[in-house]
Amino acid sequence: MQDQSKKITYGAMMLALFIILLAGAFFIPLFGVIMLIFTPLPIILYRLRHDRGSTILVVAVANLLALPIGGPVLWFLAFLFGVMGMLIAESIQLGKSKLYTFMASGLYLIIMGVVFYLVLALFFEVNIMDTLMTLLKESEEQFKASLNSFGAFPESYEKIVTDAFTMYRTSIPAVFILSVYVFTFLMVIPNFEVLRRLGHDVPKFPPFRDMKLPVITIFIYGLLILLPFIMEMSPDSTAYLMYVNATVILRSLLLLQGLALVHYFMHRMKLPGIVTFFATIFALLLSQITTLLGILDIGMNIRAWIGKDNLKK
Repeated sequence: MQDQSKKITYGAMMLALFIILLAGAFFIPLFGVIMLIFTPLPIILYRLRHDRGSTILVVAVANLLALPIGGPVLWFLAFLFGVMGMLIAESIQLGKSKLYTFMASGLYLIIMGVVFYLVLALFFEVNIMDTLMTLLKESEEQFKASLNSFGAFPESYEKIVTDAFTMYRTSIPAVFILSVYVFTFLMVIPNFEVLRRLGHDVPKFPPFRDMKLPVITIFIYGLLILLPFIMEMSPDSTAYLMYVNATVILRSLLLLQGLALVHYFMHRMKLPGIVTFFATIFALLLSQITTLLGILDIGMNIRAWIGKDNLKK
């Protein structure tokens, strides 16, 4: 009976904290973003201490409370982050790696984002993609108008601008996926740190410098580079859509691989963290060179050369 009382009391505390964080994230600008990052934490804490059924009940009550406070949007956020908290807690209890938790959480947010988009489009006749396309088209026209006001531009510049904005519009899915995983990363890291400080045994990411993509990545990237020469792709075709989005995602991964190589080099040279920080900024500014380093690191194992040089010293 006492255990049941503790469970109810702790559940009420976590429920209140969850609602406060959720409402703060919804109603407070700027600072609300920080609160949003920690919104799943109360559900994670409760699930790590109590059974799944009780956690589902807490999430259900949170959803009921969120509806009158902030309407359908807050209800959706309560459901989104409530289930996400359960997902993270389940991964921890099952002994999954931090990378697994990160990937699973990101995939969950992507699926929920697609569901949210479909619900808005089918039931409320609100098409987010059309709105984004319209905004980008307006931006394109404004950009062209501003360029025309300067004059003395080559005749082909309008085509260049049009092609660039077409690519931006086409790459929206890839940007969405990458943005979701960036947000997930920003959410998982601080929440896991809080859990660790509270005494919970949570997994750690392997050092970023040890990141190594499989060799097949560069073959896929090479195929993507050759694809426009192999087949003709019009901007409104499905093939072009897949090509652009796959290219954006792969380039981002190769950029990360290049940054990992920079971190590995800094670690082997035993340079201070501030030097690594500025080296990372510099590498991001020279993203194309960093991406090339990532490709070389995968294909030629540059790390082995760095290791040999250090051994000689």
